[in-house]
Amino acid sequence: MMKEYTADELLLAREKRVSLIGKLLKRHNTPLLVMRVNYPGLKKTNEMTTQIIEDMSSLICTLLSDKIFSKLLLQGAEGPILYVAVKEEAYALKRMAVDLEEKHTLGRCLDLDVYDYEGKSIGRQELGYPRRKCYLCEDDAHFCVRAGRHSEHEVIGYIEEKYREYRENVYGREH
Repeated sequence: MMKEYTADELLLAREKRVSLIGKLLKRHNTPLLVMRVNYPGLKKTNEMTTQIIEDMSSLICTLLSDKIFSKLLLQGAEGPILYVAVKEEAYALKRMAVDLEEKHTLGRCLDLDVYDYEGKSIGRQELGYPRRKCYLCEDDAHFCVRAGRHSEHEVIGYIEEKYREYRENVYGREH
């Protein structure tokens, strides 16, 4: 289940994701929501990331219900990725995504990107939201990632803790 990919495979997967986003936008002509787990390292596809994406996919389907035009779940070097074509205004979709990232137990573990019809990624700042904070130190997340401020082990520990908390809330302590 847990496959370790190479750095080259990760770069190739990123290129493929960008290309797929373009194809899906052309095909459906609706904004696109792309969800990934913010999981460090080269073992991004594992039981936990797969379960997080599946659970959050169900939640997104509930939240957007009849607005979903199509959805696609793929697994690879970047981990499981959900692509959802949504009949919704891109800014409204991004607001919902930020709300989920900020308020859901697993929200900070996720990357929810929204692309408009033209394929432009809608940033948090465009909607007046602050940049994302690091989950470990509350500083700017991009800064911590670029500076390599926290170990992979620490970040994975945080995600595991949030996942455990989420499972207890949803399924009770016996699971």
